[in-house]
Amino acid sequence: METKTAPLAEKLIDEIIVRRTAELSKKIEVYPRRNPILSDLPDCDRQIVYGVTNWQDKEKFTPDLIARFAVGNLQEREIVRELEGLGFRVILSQMPVEIKGKGGVLLATGRIDGKIEFEGQKIPFEIKSANPNIFDQVKCIEDFQKKPWLRKYVRQLMLYLYGNNAEQGIFIMTNCLGAWKMFVLNLDYGECEHLLQRLEHATEHIKAKTLPDRITYDPSVCDKCPFAVLCLQDINNKPAEFVSDEAFIDAVKRHEELAPSVSEHKELHDRIKGVMEKTDKLIAGDYLIQNLNSQTTKYEIPEDVKKQYAVKVPQKRMKILLLERK
Repeated sequence: METKTAPLAEKLIDEIIVRRTAELSKKIEVYPRRNPILSDLPDCDRQIVYGVTNWQDKEKFTPDLIARFAVGNLQEREIVRELEGLGFRVILSQMPVEIKGKGGVLLATGRIDGKIEFEGQKIPFEIKSANPNIFDQVKCIEDFQKKPWLRKYVRQLMLYLYGNNAEQGIFIMTNCLGAWKMFVLNLDYGECEHLLQRLEHATEHIKAKTLPDRITYDPSVCDKCPFAVLCLQDINNKPAEFVSDEAFIDAVKRHEELAPSVSEHKELHDRIKGVMEKTDKLIAGDYLIQNLNSQTTKYEIPEDVKKQYAVKVPQKRMKILLLERK
């Protein structure tokens, strides 16, 4: 009986994937921390503490994410090279930064991407690479506050400015396709004081080997936390009820089948919307795309008034996971 073998090209692809995954996996390491890191200051103080006290329990990066980091490092070096080619002097690349609190206690450390000398001043800068969809969504410095990982960027550069006595710094963002966006971040002493208080609070817990109170469950923060297994044990380990309603099971299955399409539709919609911000009418193949004038009611409430009525409201969010059957 003749044995069928995979065509050579398909076999080659499989071998490339196996070897590349193995090589990337060698770079997956988790390192101990003696103190919080400026590039990793999330919304949750408990996560900051876990990063030092339970570093070995941190969820490891995937090979794909390691590859993404490598691309980001290449982009950083390329942008610095291009800046220098444009005649700018880039100095102090990867210079250590230490943030200290009361009594000179070390609160956090980091390394700044560098400074650009311009008109007698040294302007700190941070280079951030982003998925093209995220890149298109970020149009001003305020947009960095819309997502947890973008907020971390602001905290990082803000404390770099504080640690370097600099009034301004810039973000250089790239979509890894050659496009740049640049945003100014101004030193905000009120925000710095808030961050210092958070770091002092975390440092106290690290020394005492205790944990800060858990934040109210926030899926945008908690679901992506590398210490979720530790922090959410009471939630993850709660016994589940079984349901045998076939119609309901089919509804859940169909829900999950459609989920990727919903996500893809939103990404494509945002991309098209970004292009249409520059024009009112386009013809794309067989499609006419228009911006139509309309009105909506908007309540412009001053921030200081809005904050007086801001409250955290507990809520439940549905999450569906596919069970692995053995």
